[in-house]
Amino acid sequence: MKAVIVLLATVLFAPAAAAQETVALAIEGWRSETRRDGVVYYRCASRICATGSAVSYKRQPHRPTVTLAEFESHHRGLAERYKGTERMRDVRIANAPQRTISGVRVLQVSREVDWASGNTVFSIEARLIGKDKSFSLVSDSPRAEWTANNFEGFLRPLVDIAGIAGR
Repeated sequence: MKAVIVLLATVLFAPAAAAQETVALAIEGWRSETRRDGVVYYRCASRICATGSAVSYKRQPHRPTVTLAEFESHHRGLAERYKGTERMRDVRIANAPQRTISGVRVLQVSREVDWASGNTVFSIEARLIGKDKSFSLVSDSPRAEWTANNFEGFLRPLVDIAGIAGR
């Protein structure tokens, strides 16, 4: 059973400035690292998440009017742009659902990438759109079912954060 702990580390307010949010997720079985570009990466560090799995999230510009069709079109365009390049033999986009969880819209696409190395990676990429903040969430692994399980494990804690309205 995965133990998920959501830590809202701190909300700092500067006088006459917008709030700067610091968010940390502690997910059992995962090793995390935050990069300078604001992307938080998690790498599988135990049997509960499957070797070769990675999940990442990043705060995104808040665009509450983005549609599922626009989101899917953007990802199909990226797939067309990168397939057949030096490292990517093929990229396929499928299954683009939208759902609402606790008032947060979740737009997502599933992607399969065949790499020149012969490996195939299964991904789910999502945009979580809350009342006043948005996040991207990406789950990758060598098997579609692992990708889906890992994605769902991170989705709820990130929905909880995206659903918190600013003050």
